[in-house]
Amino acid sequence: MNELIGKTIDGFNFISIIGEGGMAFVYKAYDQKLDRFVAIKVIHPRISHSLISLQRFKKEARNQAKLLHPNIIAVLDLIKISSSVGIVMEYVEGESLSQLLKRCSRLDFAKTKEILRQALAGLNFAHSFGFVHRDIKPSNIIIRKDGVVKIADFGIAKSFSDSRPNSTASNIIGTAYYMSPEQIKGEHLSHHSDIYSIGCTAYEMVTGYPPFYLPNDFKVLQAHLMDVHAPLENWRSDLPQAFISLVNDSLQKQPRDRPKSCEVLIKRLDSIPSLNFSPNYLPQYESKAAIRKAKSNYVFLKIILILLTILICFLVVKNVKITHFGKEEPTNKQLNPFSR
Repeated sequence: MNELIGKTIDGFNFISIIGEGGMAFVYKAYDQKLDRFVAIKVIHPRISHSLISLQRFKKEARNQAKLLHPNIIAVLDLIKISSSVGIVMEYVEGESLSQLLKRCSRLDFAKTKEILRQALAGLNFAHSFGFVHRDIKPSNIIIRKDGVVKIADFGIAKSFSDSRPNSTASNIIGTAYYMSPEQIKGEHLSHHSDIYSIGCTAYEMVTGYPPFYLPNDFKVLQAHLMDVHAPLENWRSDLPQAFISLVNDSLQKQPRDRPKSCEVLIKRLDSIPSLNFSPNYLPQYESKAAIRKAKSNYVFLKIILILLTILICFLVVKNVKITHFGKEEPTNKQLNPFSR
């Protein structure tokens, strides 16, 4: 799809590709009419001939265009591009939660709380219009440079009132690591399915891994249906118990056992204090010079500590008679259950 770069279609000048998924490419473009940058999602050429894919793509545009909320990426227009179509959306300068987790491995509670709260606010708004997102995951949560969180990709969103089966056993829609048990079974979905998915996402935010991190999709889906996730306490000791309970409640197998709404989750989250918390704070890239300086200081201090340790050991050995030497195992030796 590089042939679109440099072209102007319907007043939009295509600048570069900024993302690619299974169904579409996403371009950065310049809106000549309104003097602004936009993102344009263009359906992939290999599926543009598929009527079902085109219908789903247009459905995404219609669904998301109805959802005008600070925490949902706004759809601005739908344009025709040769035999394909493009969804014109607001351009968000930042990174996905998935990219942030790759960079930081896991987040502290304060950052988790603010990102999660905004994502829940966007989801709650979508639910109030009767939509289930069905694919909540870190790559669909975008964090703007100023800290504002946006939910993306309502391509497989579905109305609560649509009573048709969610999928067939051979064509499950969603992403395995974040799918609710009822979604896996192809049952009718409510907003409780998104609550399960946001629970999976919250779990990954503080551990670096989804609740069921297994070698293939089949085992992951089976675990969502049958297994209990490893307790968050096994990963970290610094998390508030109220937050652990919130995640555990969101990951209940039965929809009726989960929190009633995202609004309830927001209230529970707000009741958990987070010390030294700045609402718009997110980890920022350090300059290369700053990183080099920090590394140099660290190496210098490490050398000093090693020399001091050698000196102390020399003095101790010189003045104390060693009566026993042998290898001693830790008194609480335990295999790390999370080693991979």
